[in-house]
Amino acid sequence: MNILVTGGAGYLGSVLIPKLLSRGHHVRVLDIGYFGVGHLRAFQPRVELIREDLRSVCLDPRLRDEVLDRCDCLIHLAAISNDPSAELNPKLTEEVNLLATESLAEGARRKGIRFIFSSSCSVYGAAEGPIDENGVLNPLTTYAVTKVKAEQALADLADATWRPIILRNGTLFGYSPRMRFDLVINIFSLFSALYNEIKVFGDGQQWRPFLHVDDCARATVYFAEKYLVQHACYNIAHENLRVIDLVKIFQNLNPHLRVTFLELLDQDRRNYCVSTHRMREEGFETRMSVVMGAEKMIDAIIAGLIPEPESIFYRNAKWLKELTEIGSKTTKDVVELMERFAGVYWPTRG
Repeated sequence: MNILVTGGAGYLGSVLIPKLLSRGHHVRVLDIGYFGVGHLRAFQPRVELIREDLRSVCLDPRLRDEVLDRCDCLIHLAAISNDPSAELNPKLTEEVNLLATESLAEGARRKGIRFIFSSSCSVYGAAEGPIDENGVLNPLTTYAVTKVKAEQALADLADATWRPIILRNGTLFGYSPRMRFDLVINIFSLFSALYNEIKVFGDGQQWRPFLHVDDCARATVYFAEKYLVQHACYNIAHENLRVIDLVKIFQNLNPHLRVTFLELLDQDRRNYCVSTHRMREEGFETRMSVVMGAEKMIDAIIAGLIPEPESIFYRNAKWLKELTEIGSKTTKDVVELMERFAGVYWPTRG
């Protein structure tokens, strides 16, 4: 298939792209490059990179149709991702996470292009017991609200001939060429490896569904290739754990680990675990447990596979804040300048 991946240079996209290529697909990536695109150079010339602001593409029907030209499938990953990043600029978050999604979906529907949407289990917010895809949505953050609204927009566009697939992914972890250290398991891995210490905010009783980034990429490929599916929405996760359960896992991996609990004045109300029965019923199985993924992450950090792992570059909200006037036209120029100095520049379209 000819597949367009929005946000293909991001944490998940950078793991997804090689999987698509290995299965013989032709890949086009649309990404502004807030976090650089140099790590995709190894895929040239097999990957066509369109380095544009997603909002600009979606505001121009001609440009949007050009980007969608000859595509069989659109995998929509691009988003202002995670709660702190979304809160930096709620207006930008809505433009990217909701309005751009609506525009791309409308273009894809008109052209009969399959649509795979990367949503999040955070749409459940706070829920009792393992919640399935029919459970009540209770978004508690700007990021989660935009995901819920985008899902609804896709449902409104769906009909008998065009049926988008929504993947509600769990909290990701694991190594990626575009690394992130603002995800709880990755953060614990970093500080366990470097300092033999982790810090827990609050009492650690919050439940989360966890998903290795490699399994998430595999699931995305699986549903992109599977034309006949029973449902339109799937929870994608490997296991539900509390933060305190993660602490015990890291203590077993590192017997010298020190754990510090820090009091939170503003308690985190997010607390949910999910049922993955529908995913497994559809025929997809995850592989990577938290224990296995955490051990591999620690090994990668100690082996020096991630340069300057404490850099704010690996923390979405801090890096986006560093790029002053987030979402302005100059942001892309700042990223390009950064890559020129690093020797990893990949020019923009045109």
